[in-house]
Amino acid sequence: MSAQPSPRVNPSSHATTRPRSPNRGDGARARLTVAPEVARRRLRARLLMWGAALVTVASLFTLVAFHVFEAQSAFTLEHLSKERTNEQLRYARLRDQVARLSSASAVIAAANKLGMVQGPGVVTLSVQSAQPSTGAQSSLVTASSNDSYDRTKQALGPTP
Repeated sequence: MSAQPSPRVNPSSHATTRPRSPNRGDGARARLTVAPEVARRRLRARLLMWGAALVTVASLFTLVAFHVFEAQSAFTLEHLSKERTNEQLRYARLRDQVARLSSASAVIAAANKLGMVQGPGVVTLSVQSAQPSTGAQSSLVTASSNDSYDRTKQALGPTP
């Protein structure tokens, strides 16, 4: 078997030929232009890609900015935590100092240093805790308070 040419020599009526580029007469080919629809689609696609790139860059910038703010806040929080710990230690030291300076032995030593002498006897006062009073007791307390006030006033004399 050998290859034989097609029996059809003329193209059929439905076959199309390739259109020739128009000739301007001076021998140069006519310039080809992109159809307006295709150009608009390409422009839209280009703008969409630029917009997506811009949104991506803005998102990344915002993410980095939030990370920086978070880091700064962490440093501030750590600084405040250290400061709080230092103030708590200072408060404990001051309480200890107040307790030492207001103790009985410290008060006696300071009094002796100022030239004061200890009295002949030590009187210790004890006070009962306060209890809610009833109506009958409150009138008794008021009467005894007035009587006590008058006696005290007489003992002190006319000067206040």
